[in-house]
Amino acid sequence: MTKTTPWIGMASVLAVAAPSFGDMFMDATNDLFDNGFTNLDIMNVELTNDDTWLYISVQLNANLDDTNWGKYAVGINNNMGGPESNSNGWGRNIDWMRGITHWSATWADDGGTGVGGEIYEFDGAGWTLTGATYNGSGNIAGDDSGHAAGFQRWQLSLASLGIGIGDTIAFDVISTGGGGSDPGVDHLSRQDPATPGWGTQSIAGTFGSYTVVPAPGAVALLGLAGLAGRRRRA
Repeated sequence: MTKTTPWIGMASVLAVAAPSFGDMFMDATNDLFDNGFTNLDIMNVELTNDDTWLYISVQLNANLDDTNWGKYAVGINNNMGGPESNSNGWGRNIDWMRGITHWSATWADDGGTGVGGEIYEFDGAGWTLTGATYNGSGNIAGDDSGHAAGFQRWQLSLASLGIGIGDTIAFDVISTGGGGSDPGVDHLSRQDPATPGWGTQSIAGTFGSYTVVPAPGAVALLGLAGLAGRRRRA
């Protein structure tokens, strides 16, 4: 996985209304066991945040308005020292090669219209559903406005992940099918096929990392406060 981090200059720091900062993680294309599944071929993933939400944007190598199936998920370790599992909340046939604390899976099944999703936390004994787009929990929401360009986007509350500003998560994003024991067809963490076929467990690579940063407005206020302080001391 190749990570690119946007350059943040003074103009960005002072732009209080600007969107939150983010990191882009690149994936190889045509790295599936069947490259005909273009709607499962991850091109890149961008993570951003504000003071309340972690935003996940996954770009696939297809127009999601032209497809009627597809599942897109993220395995997260919040690095808080709590219980971890090498499984996931949907029972997908994945070996993370490490433990995760949270699992969020989404779908775009009805011709690409609408984004549904769930978020789970591992409690040491099993996976507990802590939010869904269909139950009004307020911990997860979806956005289908980029489906024609291949974007599956959803957001998770920082509170539901047990994290806040300054915390760093480890994560991997996968695509998968509708079968309960399907593997991860594409893993962001790998630049080659993660599985040779539907019936074989997928193997993750090295997880990416993302640090939750202050929203631009907060950074701007800190920056302006620093400038004011320097002026007073001048």
